[in-house]
Amino acid sequence: MASLHSGYFFNACAFAYALALFMHIAFLVKDRPWLRRAAVTTTALGLIAQSLGLVMRWMEAGAVEVAAFERATALKLSGLNYLLVFIQHPPWSNLYEILVYMAYGVVVVSLVSEVKWKIRFASIMALLLTLLIFGLASLSDDTIKPLVPALKSWWIMIHVISASIAYAAGTVAAFICLFYLFKAESKVPLKSLASGALFLSGILYVLLGRGTTLWTTLEYKVKLVRTMADQDVVVGSVVNEQFVPYFVASPGIGPLLMLATLFCFGLGLWFRFGLKNEQALGSAGLGLYWLCVTVSLALCALIVANGLFTDNITLPSELSSGLMPPPPWRLSLRSNVWDLGVLAIALCSMVAVGLVLTFPRSVRERLPSLSVLDGAAHNCILVAFTLMAVVLTTGALWAHYAWGRYWAWDPKETGALIIWLTYALYLHSRMTKNLAGVGSAVIGVCGFFVILAGFLGVNLGFFANGLHSYGST
Repeated sequence: MASLHSGYFFNACAFAYALALFMHIAFLVKDRPWLRRAAVTTTALGLIAQSLGLVMRWMEAGAVEVAAFERATALKLSGLNYLLVFIQHPPWSNLYEILVYMAYGVVVVSLVSEVKWKIRFASIMALLLTLLIFGLASLSDDTIKPLVPALKSWWIMIHVISASIAYAAGTVAAFICLFYLFKAESKVPLKSLASGALFLSGILYVLLGRGTTLWTTLEYKVKLVRTMADQDVVVGSVVNEQFVPYFVASPGIGPLLMLATLFCFGLGLWFRFGLKNEQALGSAGLGLYWLCVTVSLALCALIVANGLFTDNITLPSELSSGLMPPPPWRLSLRSNVWDLGVLAIALCSMVAVGLVLTFPRSVRERLPSLSVLDGAAHNCILVAFTLMAVVLTTGALWAHYAWGRYWAWDPKETGALIIWLTYALYLHSRMTKNLAGVGSAVIGVCGFFVILAGFLGVNLGFFANGLHSYGST
């Protein structure tokens, strides 16, 4: 993934996680206990490799900080002063490092849950998400640069570590809550699962189409790039002293995205209101559902194909003037990498629900009891709730140190508060008669998408820009 020595460890752990994922799936099919033990062991070995990679990355970043300090001051560091500068740049300070570290947190929490509760599907979902995060990280800039002044604080240690584990615990809890909905067959009929997955995917597609933009322009636009020295550089212009990326239509995606959106909402409405009971689902309903999944898969494949093979893009002179860097221009996987991540999440959720619709008895038999699932989700969310409180507190103290104020309703601050309130609502719902069980599980699942909005929507400038935004251009 990376050109630095730490990248070798990250590549090794990604391979181990992929192998462990295969073993977990084989365990579901063959039900051989040794396969589960091998999968857990392989995951642990991958975690060790990733730990070594993070340590190596920290050392590489430390060398950069020392060199930058010595160049700026013309002083030669030694002893304690050298150590203090060397360790001030932990491996979670830019987008690439944050993604790798978030993947690390997901694996840690999933391993703990696997050993403690033995929820078969939880590790599969966690490893799939981890590999997706590694894929997104591989498309990000892995260059190590000296820290900006605001990040040169010891608060970065406890703040980011708490956030990583909190997000990971909330994510694993969302998976377990989803399994609770799968298991609660007397309260959640199959048609409700199908309509819920379709509505959720439809909403994500609306976001990918940037709301009404897709329907008014019939186009799905992505960033224009130029490949320079094996790096994809975003093309754009400077407006009011700020760099603004230039967006072009990705060929064929607009109409297909519209079709997928209409298919999801239309079929979701039919499942929800057109079917009288679960038995009416039938082969026709299953066929339509998997056809919708196929359309979504085709959408994802075409976006990837455009990113790989669409080059030599020309623009009219009145549009191209002022754009930099100059041609030749092309599309790349980095043109819309975060959209691909959201699309992959939507597709995985549809496939997971599709497997339950197709093999309901087999899936439900492989899940533990409702009480075990509810207890596991509750414990994970307790961890997330507690650590989000730590994130809010340390973030306020860090903000006072860096910017001279504790709270300013920055988008990231607001997003973290909403995540914490979501988990507070979950904990309250478990003590409310009409919400305990299915209601709290739905809130737990929603928690994952709140985290997703808080990360993609804020850290990456997807919905709003703020002091925490990076990677948007």
